[in-house]
This record gives sequence, structure tokens and C-alpha cells, in this order.
Amino acid sequence: MTPAMAAPDPGATGVPRPVAQLADDASARPLSIAFLGDANSIHLRRWAGNFAARGHRITLLVPSDQAVAPGLPGEIAIERFVPHTAHRVRYLGMLDTRRSLRRALTSVAPDVLHAHHLTVNGMRAWMSGFHPYAITVWGSDVLVTVRWSLRARIFARLSLRSADLVTGISRHLVGAAIAAGARSERSHCLHFGVDLTLFSPGPDPTELRVRLGLSGRRVLFSPRTIAPLYRQATVIDALARLPEDVALVMTRHLADPTELLAIEARIQERGLTERVVMVPSVPYSEMPDFYRLADVVVSLPESDSGPIALVEALAVGRPTVCSDLPPVHEWLDDLEPSAIVPVGDAGATAAAVQRMLARDPAERADFARRARLAVEERADQERCMAEMERLYRELAAGRRQRA
Repeated sequence: MTPAMAAPDPGATGVPRPVAQLADDASARPLSIAFLGDANSIHLRRWAGNFAARGHRITLLVPSDQAVAPGLPGEIAIERFVPHTAHRVRYLGMLDTRRSLRRALTSVAPDVLHAHHLTVNGMRAWMSGFHPYAITVWGSDVLVTVRWSLRARIFARLSLRSADLVTGISRHLVGAAIAAGARSERSHCLHFGVDLTLFSPGPDPTELRVRLGLSGRRVLFSPRTIAPLYRQATVIDALARLPEDVALVMTRHLADPTELLAIEARIQERGLTERVVMVPSVPYSEMPDFYRLADVVVSLPESDSGPIALVEALAVGRPTVCSDLPPVHEWLDDLEPSAIVPVGDAGATAAAVQRMLARDPAERADFARRARLAVEERADQERCMAEMERLYRELAAGRRQRA
């Protein structure tokens, strides 16, 4: 599943080559990489920013009608193109997009085009006619959308089949991409990676604990947003079954308004108002302290491509109770299988949390050590991005040979 995991046939299994096999590209020329994706996504910004920091020339291809929020690293360029939605007739709009993208790509002259998210962006990469192009599938694009829309299935197969590289954050996700049309020999499981300098074990964040009014209390942290997909109602119902000294920290950031109202009503109905702390948002730089604050982290979505919250919590050494989903098994089967609970089962969730809370310090320390080691081996951001750079260079070299 990761750059550090050896496998005899990386292409067939979707597992990248071991890190030890990575080529030393320190002296190689910088690449020009163009990205198709949401310019306001923190994940894409981190990905693109990482390669800009490595000295590569990075361009985001952005629809002409999308506003780019502040905070984009200054060294990342923006090139606009006309989205197909700008035309009243969808298929004529697609022709306009193709022409516009081809002009943008001619101007940028990238070595590699990389589309993040199969739906729309993968299709745009395919429509552009540019090669080599990579697609990173994110989750619902290949796990949900292609199942419910015939048109999406057709475009997914065309886009994935023609892609020179397909990546996904979990083996489950890569398998879904292959089933949707990706070539197995061109498909790799590659994690987005976690910044292990930032997300690391550390002392209890006393100042944060006091600020949130959690002194003397045991803490659950539910880092996912409040939306139907993330089953926060199950978290609330589990909390109601736990001892009175257990409090819950949640965030309103990007919350679905209707679901937020329902969750707030549920908290009041269960008499949990004094036991739930809801913060407006958690700055990325403060996320490690929120994990360190927690005795247990809970992540209970009904669907997930590869839970980054789980991996971040493990990097900090915190036990995490998660929904019974294939990508979760890829992490917890070896670390803590009893932390996997059925989707929507508040009783099982509460019981799993109780088991974690009851552990003595030696057991907690042993878990923290094993969890950290697993992330170091399988999701170190530096290793993951080094592997991605190697793959980019392979694509660029192939392009030069064809030329």
C-alpha cells in the first residue's frame, strides 16, 4: 500500500516499489507539472506545494469561473481554461473545453499533466489529448459516482484506460479504479502522506485543554466534518453511553447546515450540552495538538477511500475507533482490529472506546509506538512524495523518448 512496502510485482498489486529502490534524482533537472484539480483543496495545495518546494515548475489549470482563495504558495502559477459548463449545450461546451485546455497546455508545456479526482478532472485530462497524464482517484469519484451514472462510467473508463498513471490512497481505492477501467500495470497505491515532523507524539497540550474547558476530563476527538456521510449522530449516541467525565470535541468547519442543526438538537435531547465542545474550525497547524488532547479519536463515516484522519491520529500515537471499511482494515487489522466497528453502531462504538480508555499506561505506550512505526513505514510524506517524483520522472522520460 505504500512506498516502503516491498512487493514482487508493483504494477499488478498497485503497490509502489520499496523506497530503497528510489532513484537519486537530486541532480536531475526540474520538471514542469500541470495539475487539474480544485485549487482551493488543502490536499491539492499541499501536494502541489510540496513539488514546488522541491524546485519543480508547478501550474494549476483552473476553470475561468473559479475564484482562487488566498493562501496559494506564490511559486505556483495559475493558467485559466474555459469549463464546459460555460456553454449552454453540454457537448458543445466539452469541445470548447478541449480547445481551451489544449491552448493552456501548449502555453505551459508541462512534462506531465496530473488530474486530481476522476470525475470531471480525469475526463478533462483525457479530452485534452495530452500525454503523459496521471489521474489520482479520491474516493466518491470512483467508489460512488461511477456506480450511479452510466455517463460517468463511460467517461471514467475512457479516462482511466488512457491514463499513463493512476494512483489512489488505499489498495481498495486502486482496486476500484482498476475495476472502472484503469490498467493494473499503470496503477499504484500511493498515500498522500503525513508530515511526520508536524504530526508526532508530544506532551499533553495543557493550554489547549484549559482553553476548551477540558481540564480533568477524558476526551474524544471526532475530526471529520458534520455531514451525513460522516455519521456524527453515531458519535453523539456513543458519547451518551460513556461515563460522565468523557467529553467530545467536534468542529463546525464545512458543516452541512441541515446536519449541523440535527446534531445540535441531538446533543440537547441526549443531555450532552456540557460534554460537547464544538469549535468553529481547527487550523492545520493546530491539528496535532487536538490529536494529542484526545484519549481516543473517532472516525465513523459510512464510506471512505483512505481516512487521512486515521493516519494522522496514528502518527501522533492515538488509538482510533473507526467504521468497518476496507481502507480501515488496511491499517488497523495489524494494529488494533478491535477498534473497527460496524457502520452506525453506537453501542459497538461506545464499547470500543471504553476498551481504549481502560488501558493502562504501558498498553497505551506500546500502541503509540507501533502506530507511529506503521505510519513511518507506510505514509511518511517525504517518502510518498519522493516516490511520486520518481513516477513523474518515468512519465517525463517516456514522453521525451516518444518525441
